[in-house]
Amino acid sequence: MAVLVTSRVPGLSPEQYAELAATLTDKLKAAPGFIAHYAWHSSAGMNVVEIWESTEQHDDWFGNNVRPHLPGTASQEQHELVNQVTA
Repeated sequence: MAVLVTSRVPGLSPEQYAELAATLTDKLKAAPGFIAHYAWHSSAGMNVVEIWESTEQHDDWFGNNVRPHLPGTASQEQHELVNQVTA
């Protein structure tokens, strides 16, 4: 079953996120196992929720494409989904 990953990145501004998203969105859409991406800004920084087919696919993507561009450390929570319904 799929995995839901929540990442919180303190210190990442909406402008920095927009720059990063502009360079990575097409590559993300083509990444093996990618299902969905949602992001929002809060007083604590940027928050991202992604759904992937597997933890390994997410971790590979994040480690190789996202982490090198972050201004600090992202905290993450991963949850194996027990159900998935889409339109």
